[in-house]
Amino acid sequence: MRFQAKLAGVVACMLAMAVAGMPQSASAADECTGNPQQLAQLRPTLLGTSGGNIRSLIKSKKNGKLIGCFSGTLGSMVEDAESNQYILSNNHVLADQNQAKPGQLILQPGLADLGCFQSPNDAVATFSRAVKLKFGGGKNTVDAAIAQVEPGQVDPEIMFIGPISSTVATPVPGLPVQKMGRTSCLTTGVIQGFFGHLKVNYSDTRKPKLASFENQIVIVGIGGKQFGGPGDSGSLIVTRDPCPLPVALLFAGSADGSLTFANPISEVLSKLNVSMVGTCIASSEAPDADALAASVGMSAEVVATTKAIRDRHEDQLMSIPGAVGSAIGASDQPGQPEIVVYVKKMTPQVQAATPKDVEGTPVKIIGTGEIVAY
Repeated sequence: MRFQAKLAGVVACMLAMAVAGMPQSASAADECTGNPQQLAQLRPTLLGTSGGNIRSLIKSKKNGKLIGCFSGTLGSMVEDAESNQYILSNNHVLADQNQAKPGQLILQPGLADLGCFQSPNDAVATFSRAVKLKFGGGKNTVDAAIAQVEPGQVDPEIMFIGPISSTVATPVPGLPVQKMGRTSCLTTGVIQGFFGHLKVNYSDTRKPKLASFENQIVIVGIGGKQFGGPGDSGSLIVTRDPCPLPVALLFAGSADGSLTFANPISEVLSKLNVSMVGTCIASSEAPDADALAASVGMSAEVVATTKAIRDRHEDQLMSIPGAVGSAIGASDQPGQPEIVVYVKKMTPQVQAATPKDVEGTPVKIIGTGEIVAY
């Protein structure tokens, strides 16, 4: 779930913030030393840093007492047709799962990095609107919200990534990507799966609060490292070019940290009726989709055909014990896509219930734990 801080850890949290300093080295690992993205930034603040609603508090359902708070990531800057500028992040970061009201203050850093102290002086934007999340029933395609920027408070560049293009990239198999987030800082990965259908748990307690998502992107970290983690929600995922192109909006991941899930950025922008604010010009066209697809043997046509097969058999696949999602990925056989089913736990019962293939397309099961909102 979102990065949370309990009141018992407030003093330690504030001490850590007081002694942490900005790193001097230019390498990605050294840049992230001390987690500068979790600290209060000089204004105008860079994006890819800690943030959230001033009311991002967690209270006991039994007695209403404050027990903690949470933070996410202020991902990027967008604008509407009138050139009004906004911070883009997730609904569950800026709007606390449909709860926020227009005008509520958005802070940098978020409350979990302020010891749960609600300081209006840390405001950089005001909440504007969100795409409503549907829980229990109905389908979601994005977890997204925007907050109008306060004049002079926000820089459109992303920490450790810099300026980005206003032109968005089409997600393709094998596309190398990067993101800057509140928790795991600057990470790199590659797009592994498409058309992910997921059951995402948004609960802060043991009782599940599930939302179903369709057509999500699946990303894995490079070199066995995690790409995202709790608190990275709202991070903008971009290409690894000199002038990076926006690809997707990070919002969830597997409980074991092996997979990160994101909304296609084109869908996010369409739902919110905004466009990216870019401050650099890409040196070339969008990444060569055909070349990337060929590198993993998955053309757009192949992926679409496999999706249609998965959709026809989705009820059967999701009846596998503990199934929490599925996606289309590349198999070990060149040119052969596969249907991937994510399950909470790999057991003999799960293996026995999983078909080897459907309509000739291989089916692979992966134990990931539940899928949770980051």
